[in-house]
Amino acid sequence: MLLKIMIYTKTKPIRSKKHLFFVSQHGCVICGRTDVQSAHIRYAGGGIGLKPCDSFVTPLCIEHHQEQHSMNERMFWHLYKINPIAKALSLCAESPDPKIRKSLYEKFKRHFDW
Repeated sequence: MLLKIMIYTKTKPIRSKKHLFFVSQHGCVICGRTDVQSAHIRYAGGGIGLKPCDSFVTPLCIEHHQEQHSMNERMFWHLYKINPIAKALSLCAESPDPKIRKSLYEKFKRHFDW
């Protein structure tokens, strides 16, 4: 019974306009252009047709953001030799939104030897 509870318990995705704005102030992770959008990493969660948590975003210029949506996303990141999860998590650590920083801590706190 405990196993079923763990499987069906989902956390609500974090939504943060403050964090999305913060990410959009950085240059595109591919070309460095400054006309960027906060691009969600779709394979990082959320489920089919659902947008993942706002902590899983990277800055992409409009051109690269459209390209990201036009193909298999894992292949997109592989072609550019970028680990989008690592980029997104480093932005979370610097986010001006405390709920984004707290979620990062909660995800990784068991990995630190305090």
